[in-house]
Amino acid sequence: MAEYVQSFAELAEHICDLKAPTVVAVDGRSASGKTTFAARLSRSLDAPVVLSDDVAWNHSFLDWWPHMLEHVINPFRCGSAVDWRPAVWVKHGRAGSIVVPNSAVLIVEGVGTTRREFSDHVDVPIWVETDAGLAEARGLERDGPDGREFWFEWQATERPFFEADKPWDRASLIIDGAPVVQHNPETHFVSQIPHR
Repeated sequence: MAEYVQSFAELAEHICDLKAPTVVAVDGRSASGKTTFAARLSRSLDAPVVLSDDVAWNHSFLDWWPHMLEHVINPFRCGSAVDWRPAVWVKHGRAGSIVVPNSAVLIVEGVGTTRREFSDHVDVPIWVETDAGLAEARGLERDGPDGREFWFEWQATERPFFEADKPWDRASLIIDGAPVVQHNPETHFVSQIPHR
């Protein structure tokens, strides 16, 4: 498969040309590199990022999406700033809130952020493709021995979800999460298809 080196600045320009407010979603397997990609794109866009992990925290591995839609995406679409403290944060004493200032672009990042239920709500669905074995090795190294049991519990949910949902089929851009093509990862990325 051909690969393309593209700049975050070029992608940001393309996104900014879309009708605002614009929702960009960065999806991929756990430890695929999606959080790093979203952070770098955020810098190029000067756009806020909302992590699905924060919405899912102490709630559900993957059934968090109605809350993301109701409390984050829909208000953003209506032009409202977001300052939402999920009820489970209150229940478990987690400080702070999920904040989205007024912005032309919002990035949502995490497993399942380009899911079918979001098809009508996401303008730029991005999939970060990384071999499942490599992603697992990364995840186990990242989470350490204490996170090993949780990793496999999570994978028992994540893998069948992706097999059924196939988010890569809806992606307007597929990123190589483990590129071998030489590039500066702070300013450029490698894609398996150019953005469409």
